[in-house]
Amino acid sequence: MGNMVLGRSGKAVPKSNQLAESSPISLSLVLLLFFALVDSTSAQVDTTISQQESQSVVLPCPVNSEKCGKLHSLNWFKGDARIAAMLLGDSNVTSVNKEFDERVTVEQNPYRLVIKDLKIADEDIYLCDTTFFIPEETCDNFNGYRIELRVLVPPTEVVILDAKGDRLENGRVVGPMQERQSLKATCTVRNTRPQPEVSWFRGTKRLTTYSPTHDLINGLYTSTLELDWQLSREDLAQDFECRVKSAAIQNVTVTKFSVDLQVRPTSININGVKHHTVQGSKVVLTCDIRGARPAVNLTWYNTTTIISSDENEITEIRTKSLEKSDGTFHTQSELIFNATRFENDRVFRCEAENIVLQINREKPISSALTLEVLYPPVVKVSPSDIIANTSEIVLLNCEYVANPASLTQVEWYRNDDLVNVNDTTHYKGGNSENVALVIKATNKEDIGNYSCQLSNNIGKGTSDHKINLDVQYAPTVEILMIPKGPVKESDESNVTLFCNVLDANPSVLTKVRWYANSTLLKELPDCEETREDLCHIDPSKLLLESIGRGFFYNYSCEGFNAAGWGPRSEEKELLVHYEPGPATLSHFPLVAVKKKSVTFSCSVDDPGFPESNRFRWLRGGRGPLQDIVTKDWTVEPIDLDNRSNYSCYAYNEGGKGVMATVNLEVHAPPFFIRNLPQYTGILHTSPNATLTCRIECVPRCDISWQKDGVPIERNDTRYFVKEKYMDASPATGDFESMLSVLHFNMPNWPDSKFNIEDDNANYTCVSTGNTVGGSIRSRTYFGIEYAPENTTVSEKIVYVQEGTIPGRVICKSRANPEPSYDWIFKNQTIANGNALIINTPMTRNDNGTYTCLAYNKHGNSIAKTIIEVQFKPRCEIERQEIDDQDTLICIAYGNPIEADFSWSIKTENETDESLGSGKKENSDKSYYILQTDYAISRTYRCVANNTVGYGSFCEIEVAEQLAWWQLWEKNTLIILVAAILGLMLTVIIICCIIICICRRRRRQDKYLTEVPISCIQSKRQVVFTGGTVVGTWRV
Repeated sequence: MGNMVLGRSGKAVPKSNQLAESSPISLSLVLLLFFALVDSTSAQVDTTISQQESQSVVLPCPVNSEKCGKLHSLNWFKGDARIAAMLLGDSNVTSVNKEFDERVTVEQNPYRLVIKDLKIADEDIYLCDTTFFIPEETCDNFNGYRIELRVLVPPTEVVILDAKGDRLENGRVVGPMQERQSLKATCTVRNTRPQPEVSWFRGTKRLTTYSPTHDLINGLYTSTLELDWQLSREDLAQDFECRVKSAAIQNVTVTKFSVDLQVRPTSININGVKHHTVQGSKVVLTCDIRGARPAVNLTWYNTTTIISSDENEITEIRTKSLEKSDGTFHTQSELIFNATRFENDRVFRCEAENIVLQINREKPISSALTLEVLYPPVVKVSPSDIIANTSEIVLLNCEYVANPASLTQVEWYRNDDLVNVNDTTHYKGGNSENVALVIKATNKEDIGNYSCQLSNNIGKGTSDHKINLDVQYAPTVEILMIPKGPVKESDESNVTLFCNVLDANPSVLTKVRWYANSTLLKELPDCEETREDLCHIDPSKLLLESIGRGFFYNYSCEGFNAAGWGPRSEEKELLVHYEPGPATLSHFPLVAVKKKSVTFSCSVDDPGFPESNRFRWLRGGRGPLQDIVTKDWTVEPIDLDNRSNYSCYAYNEGGKGVMATVNLEVHAPPFFIRNLPQYTGILHTSPNATLTCRIECVPRCDISWQKDGVPIERNDTRYFVKEKYMDASPATGDFESMLSVLHFNMPNWPDSKFNIEDDNANYTCVSTGNTVGGSIRSRTYFGIEYAPENTTVSEKIVYVQEGTIPGRVICKSRANPEPSYDWIFKNQTIANGNALIINTPMTRNDNGTYTCLAYNKHGNSIAKTIIEVQFKPRCEIERQEIDDQDTLICIAYGNPIEADFSWSIKTENETDESLGSGKKENSDKSYYILQTDYAISRTYRCVANNTVGYGSFCEIEVAEQLAWWQLWEKNTLIILVAAILGLMLTVIIICCIIICICRRRRRQDKYLTEVPISCIQSKRQVVFTGGTVVGTWRV
């Protein structure tokens, strides 16, 4: 059995025939495949695999070696055709049908068939047939492993077409359409596999439709499903969906559209007033229309008249439409108005229609409501006017309409005041049984406008018009004056007296008597006189012309009408105002002083009427000053503006008196307009220098100059003085002043310049006194200035270790004015002030020169300090050939440069073996000569230290002893290689020359002699360092 292979059919195959020399698959394998194919026809599918077209798919072939033993071979079938085979063993031969060679591969561990670029034609049942060397009894896989491969192709598109065949985009709204219309649409799914499931839905409800049609072209299905649906109200706000379900797509594909469906209104209802309303109340009638799409158009009617808010400002119609969740509209219209008696028993109607009703020629739907309005009495009185004499009987009529008609109260008003109808001695009627009012005997208190007010359960009603009752009686008068107030004599104006009627009926006066201080002046009209102009006039007016002091009386009058003469009026006084007399003006002191005060006094002999105690003041002809009205006026402080004329006059309500005027003289004590500054600085080489002071003084004063308290003489040639007496300046308020300028005559000074030590001094400007003030003076310190010089630093060189903070460095310089200081490092200002203070740890980049710049307005000067930042050394190791010896060089980089070195070797156990300090020829280098007897790799270490401390180790790996050329320096190697190349080039050139010479001689000897000439054979040997090379050239 060890030499036999058992197939799945149970037959044994000689092991020696597993592979034929001329074919990769043996005859026995073909037989086994044939039997396996026969067995596969009746087997069931083990698994189903689906994959998208043009993708790769893996078909597994489960092999259980533990149950079935060692696998001998494996064959793959597509339907009945074998497409691939694999023979296992030492050679592992795989064969694929040529048709599938580029797309199909057979893999093992795990065993599977891989198909790339999947095509529709690849859809089939695939069989994986396995053959084992010696099948175990536990093996249960004798029929092979069958896989149903399904090729999936998603649809290229899902479209919905309308009844005309036009495409409906996804989510489109179709319409408008009306209920009971037929909706037709077609859903088409194109180019897909497998056959899809197509259905129509409305929301969650599946619609009953025809069966779909499926067309198969080139292995792809095109499916069509028609929809023929009668629209109803249930289709409102619903989407019609074409749902496509297929194994080729993960989720159900939904393409949908909706219908703009128009439907009739379903209901109309009007409400707002259940029983009745009251006049004046706001009535809101609401009309609700539901279930319509589109929204309805609504019209309100009052009986048969259309109600429009545009024609009636007190009527308001508010209409709004709200779209409900089902797509219909709830239209609500409010008719708002204030109820009046005219709306009582009126029928209000609401009509509504939309396009559906209009197209189908149906009547609008409507709803009606009859309104009952309760209102208070509407009252009317008569007659409108009644003229009666005293003690007469007068009847006042009152009529009304009301709902309800029964009255609860009756009231009469005279001039809007309630009439006491309970006074039966004077009135009769005026109650709910007898609305009319009778006045039994009239008097003047009955005069007025009468109105009737009636009340019912709803409210009160008052007559719109009133009855005017007039009763005549004798006049009561008062006297009026125009103008009312006192009269100015200087105006020579007129005054009109009026005899004004306070109480009379009739109110027109036919006669008037005029009195002055209770004496009769005149009775008007005066028709007995010969002058007719006093007969036909208004007797209630009396004109007084050109009023003066002689019209100062108390006036009164009496009036007469049809009822007779009335009582005399109260007396009224006529006041006449006249101005005060001329004024007199004086002041103290007679001469005013600047910044002090002066008092002016104004007086009059005749105070006028009313007596005057007020005065007006003017200055410089300007005024009067509004804030000064007293007799005395104190002016302080006195300044230049006060040097002027002053005027005053008294005044009262009658006018102003004659003005008085005086001129004020003002003096000024010595005062500095321009004094000397506390300090005056001048550059010691300046060619010009002056000191100026200006002193205000009236009367005039003189100015002199002092140096350090000593007067400067006129004959001192180092100075000269220029003076000028300046006029007063109204712009600045300065009085007349003396200007003095002290000039420094520089050509007469030593070396024509100032001495920076000796010429610093105090200079003083001194004035004389005048009649109103004493002498004054001003002093300045005259400082000689110069640029900074002799600039120094406290430390020329500062040593500091890296990571620490250096001490401060002080910079000093001599200058006037005192200099300012800047510290500059690398062209940048790093500090201000004379002290360089660094508060941050120093780094090696901070090493360098720091410059102190001292400067003032005249120049600058510098001083420098050097900061040496010291740090631990860093080392590097180089390997060189020095004096034919393999040498390691340890180079240290630190500050200070001077360093000590220590060499060591790192051993296998990570410890160091000291080699000493090496050979030190320079302050920053150490040399260590390698031994020539080592044959293993070594790590040499070097560490350097200076005054700051030890640096870190540096290492070099020495693998083995260097070759002779590795011992040389790089430059030496370059020179050697160049020499060799040059020598070789020279040899080549010489050989070329020899060859050319020999060829020429051959041509010459060919014609001259037959004796052959042998060319010289030459051998040249070139020896290079490290070996010998022999080259032979023949010519």
